[in-house]
Amino acid sequence: MDGQNVLSVSVIWHHFTGAADFEVRASIISSENKTGRFDILPGHANFISVIYNSLILYTMEKKQDVYFFRRGIVEVSENSVKLFLEGKID
Repeated sequence: MDGQNVLSVSVIWHHFTGAADFEVRASIISSENKTGRFDILPGHANFISVIYNSLILYTMEKKQDVYFFRRGIVEVSENSVKLFLEGKID
């Protein structure tokens, strides 16, 4: 897949939760904010939002990785997604 069809994702939560930060390439990201559930796909408009409860990363290997947390912030810009999460829930 070329870079136009891939999201470069950085999850930062070590500072807030002690869990390891990581980076991954994904085809879709799903989460929720106060207005409801939403998806981020390659080519998404620039976007910043407070997010809650869960994050689903649909990886390039066709896996769904699910992470639970209390709240966070998502920033999307030019197929780059940064997620700052706190309150990891196992």
